Amino acid sequence: MQSLWEMKVGESGTVKWMMGNSVVMEFLRRHEIKEGNLIRVFQKGKSGVIAGIGNRRFAIAGEVAERIKI
Repeated sequence: MQSLWEMKVGESGTVKWMMGNSVVMEFLRRHEIKEGNLIRVFQKGKSGVIAGIGNRRFAIAGEVAERIKI
């Protein structure tokens, strides 16, 4: 198991579990980032990633991406 932050650009994986404070968890669930969904990394930077589920794209800070396990 690896974190979303550890994935390479172009890789996809199924979200196994995630953790964070209530604000972060609400953001993730609002954007349909939840256990069982397939997520793909489109771009990585020094402080975060651009990822997507289906036709949605979003930026996720590196600290949050480390807490999403694939």
